[in-house]
Amino acid sequence: MRVRACLVGMLIIAAIVTGSAQIAQQLSTGGDFVFKFNGADYRITGAVNFQESFNPRNPLVFDLRDLNNDGVALDVLLDLSPLGNINRQVPLLGQVISDGADEAIVRWSGTDNPNICVQVSDNGFSAQILIFEVQGTLTGRVRRVPCGPDPYNLLERNTHLAIVKEGGDRENNLRVRAYLFCIQNPFTIITVDVFNIRWAGSGGGLPKSLGNVNGDCAVNDADLLQVLFNFGTNDPSTDTNGDGAVNDADLLTVLFNFGQGV
Repeated sequence: MRVRACLVGMLIIAAIVTGSAQIAQQLSTGGDFVFKFNGADYRITGAVNFQESFNPRNPLVFDLRDLNNDGVALDVLLDLSPLGNINRQVPLLGQVISDGADEAIVRWSGTDNPNICVQVSDNGFSAQILIFEVQGTLTGRVRRVPCGPDPYNLLERNTHLAIVKEGGDRENNLRVRAYLFCIQNPFTIITVDVFNIRWAGSGGGLPKSLGNVNGDCAVNDADLLQVLFNFGTNDPSTDTNGDGAVNDADLLTVLFNFGQGV
């Protein structure tokens, strides 16, 4: 009897904590979010002088990680391949600027020193460059929206957070410094400044790893029934921990998180 009462108490506390979590925490709980690059301008100065624009790119999924071990999983790896076909990921650490029950502002920023020679090409510019420094900042306003399907059709769950660009070039920018033709000489240095960055995103919801096997924004009877119905099978949609089987571990995940929602 005491064990049952303790379990019920834990479930009630978990539900209260989740329901009252701030927006930045809810974004982190989702585990990832969709990033949609809608275009930008760039300027090259130094050994050559050139200005052009980047066209919109297909949306990408950014996994949310704790790259700096600060206990907050809001960091991302910015993939540079959509920008000039550069095969490199730049770590951007997430910082919560403001947070509340319905809205938050999160800034991602970081520096990388890859020292790699790559062939870049985009919209009229093509050359070999040796990239020795990358600096980037993105700032987004995260706000609560009605729970529904991911508008970009990339996440296998409903989402309840929309992300829009916050601020101007000071809060959203990318700078790449490199040696033209991969020749390390002061006269071959170029600086690429990416500005007027336009982007948006979508995230939140509850991941399957928390027992939300049907992909809506709550762990409830529907998830419990789906696990029970598929118990003993290898149904991937009901396998919360990805071990290839629907078993006691998945059932316990649903029970432990039962009542959680956004």
